[in-house]
Amino acid sequence: MTSAFRLRDLGPLILVLLFVFISSAPLLWIFLGAFKTTAQIISIPPVWVPDFTYLNNFRDVLGQFWPFIVNSLIATVGATALALLLAVPAAFGLVNFSFRGRAAIADWILSTRMMPPIAAAVPLFVIFRGAGLLDTLPALIIAYAGFNLPFAIWMSMSFIRRVPQELIEAARLEGCTWLRVLWEIVLPLSKSGLAAVATFVFIFAWNEFMLALFLTTREAKTFPVVISSFIGTGRVYWEYITAASVIQCLPPVLFTFFMQKHIVSGITMGAVKD
Repeated sequence: MTSAFRLRDLGPLILVLLFVFISSAPLLWIFLGAFKTTAQIISIPPVWVPDFTYLNNFRDVLGQFWPFIVNSLIATVGATALALLLAVPAAFGLVNFSFRGRAAIADWILSTRMMPPIAAAVPLFVIFRGAGLLDTLPALIIAYAGFNLPFAIWMSMSFIRRVPQELIEAARLEGCTWLRVLWEIVLPLSKSGLAAVATFVFIFAWNEFMLALFLTTREAKTFPVVISSFIGTGRVYWEYITAASVIQCLPPVLFTFFMQKHIVSGITMGAVKD
């Protein structure tokens, strides 16, 4: 019985391992390429094990392009904070206030998330140019937060719904204002869920490319735009692409690592459907 069970599960296990290998192979190639010279990257047969003490690629990328990494960090953190600042009160109101058209408003908010960024790139370019915000970090923060706001509102709503209504009603009977209820009851009980929201918004904003390409030229250029510039008409700088890609992956990985406890509990918290 046990042998038959193991043989039956061998096929799915092989498929899972094959899928994991196919998915992780490009990431592994990029990581190994960051420690190779250009000749080693394109050599045939390939150099499978590079010299991990070779850090010239990282030195060159960090030495020349560190201001754009800072731009990405400022835009991402600012957009995450702004999105949460607007999303949490909006989600709280949509969950706890009864008014005409509430469901329609919630559906309309979600529908705006379906619009691709490229569709709004030109209007945003015209608006920010008229406001004198083109090629500035505030423009990126506003654009990133705006596109992630619908997702943040809907995800926050699922967590805020888990707060027991009895607590909110008891606080209201004691004379608490809605702002106090939000600050002292809803936020502490929803902090794990909101941490998950912040993590997803951080990742989406950090990896945003199209808006940064349209709305920046030099001063506010972000790191994803810089990485795309390593592909030229006459040469592809593979050594810089691999090193920059590893650097690009680090902040989301580290942020998710430190927030993983809240992410798991937050996703579990919002997993039950009413």
